[in-house]
Amino acid sequence: MGKNTEGEKVVEAGARSVARRPLPPPTTTEGISQILFYQYVEPVWSARRQKQALAEFHRLAKLHDVTGRGRIALEGVNCTLTASAEGARAFCEGLRAWDPELFNDTDFKLTDGVPRETKFKALTLKSTQELVAYGLGGERAPLLRQNTAKHVEADEYHAMLARKDTVVIDVRNYYETNIGRIEPPPGGAEFLDPMMRNSREFPKWLNAPETKEKLRGKKVMMYCTGGIRCERATALLSQMERAEGDVETQGIYHVRGGIDRYLKTFPEGGYWRGRNYLFDLRGEQKPEDKSETQVSRETKSACCVCKSPFDLYKGKHACSNKECKVPVIVCDGCRKRAEGELKASLLCPLCERGHELRDLPLPDLVGQKRKLALAGNAFGVDAGSKKPKKTHEPSKFVHVARLPLIVTATDVRLALAGVDTTARGHSRLVSATEGGSRVEWIADRDTGFFYGAAFVEFPTTADAERAVERATTAPPKVGGGKRRARVNFAPARGKDAARAGHEGERPPVPATPGR
Repeated sequence: MGKNTEGEKVVEAGARSVARRPLPPPTTTEGISQILFYQYVEPVWSARRQKQALAEFHRLAKLHDVTGRGRIALEGVNCTLTASAEGARAFCEGLRAWDPELFNDTDFKLTDGVPRETKFKALTLKSTQELVAYGLGGERAPLLRQNTAKHVEADEYHAMLARKDTVVIDVRNYYETNIGRIEPPPGGAEFLDPMMRNSREFPKWLNAPETKEKLRGKKVMMYCTGGIRCERATALLSQMERAEGDVETQGIYHVRGGIDRYLKTFPEGGYWRGRNYLFDLRGEQKPEDKSETQVSRETKSACCVCKSPFDLYKGKHACSNKECKVPVIVCDGCRKRAEGELKASLLCPLCERGHELRDLPLPDLVGQKRKLALAGNAFGVDAGSKKPKKTHEPSKFVHVARLPLIVTATDVRLALAGVDTTARGHSRLVSATEGGSRVEWIADRDTGFFYGAAFVEFPTTADAERAVERATTAPPKVGGGKRRARVNFAPARGKDAARAGHEGERPPVPATPGR
């Protein structure tokens, strides 16, 4: 523990991620412990692996008396859980033991000494399309492994907030920012609030010309409650910047661990003002060393009925606009009327102002990914990387390398169509436009042995482009192979063309080499 240049208390340990580090020991055994964590998976899990994850989460939760709620999707997990201090750490270590490669990279955020009455009564795990409802599931999701944004520890992030030529975006919903947000110091970063009702509106706001103008030439910082929304938000901006020519930043940054870790690093608040809205039974979070009176005084929110200052969401009141329905603030004095005669007329601040984002156009997310994929293959640059690649012009022939010896033509077609061939029950018919119409195995000219590669012919170049794009963004494992296949265009087919020509369901493996 120390002090920064402003003389404010800084808990440096609070800023540090526990990814690939030992979990911190309990600070107290009083009350319960809160576990917040998320972990994206890329390439995404198979349906079978997702089911295995659900089963393991339930097993570990039952073993260590863990309750709470979470989402488990093909793209990863996002959980808010409660347990004893010992049980919380045993649960996290259990996940690390189950899948070390994945969960050793997870930043488990543990908060001890939480009031016992905030413990969840049961465990609810949902199988979902997305971990955060950005409306970016499936092929529209920006790729995290190509994200150029940088994670910044909370103390470094704090220092960046005082810099000029910087903007900081709160990627939470407006009803969250209404009761608390970061306020950079005078002369520092410009604060940008998208003023959105839900995360689905963020891509639309980011795509607006006026937003792009504010970001152009600036260092762009983002933050959210725990970090998961920033993972998608920064990846989206990174993709837009690389694919389009109308926005160019001086770097994209987000605070590791979100507001949760920032407030643990700066218990007196730092540049944070007000309360941090929470989606668990605690309701909200304040800087530990600030009094309730001080926090209420710096919060600018008000009761939606009488407009008097109030900073707590109580009673689960919601905006009466059927296209909105976000939480609204009702003070103690107006609660009875809000539950009765005024229930049908409660409006959130955005609806009162007539502020709308839902009708703005979405960016062409699929088109951006296709542009980056084709740029990587046709112009010698791997999408999301600075490393040069061998140039290949698009054609209807595709070269597939790093294939296992036990591969079949069906395996290749399924993989090029985006089907996980390593999972059971994947059987599915694919069209020639998805997975190619003809597979030619490449074999050694002298021995006749299979080379571990093949040419696949598609009906048209456009069909091949779609298959190469899929394989570029998510390199497939084919058949029983452990390695991911390498897929690229093969316009000239080169010297391997003379070695190809072996068609059939399985590649040639002669019993006697050379004959």
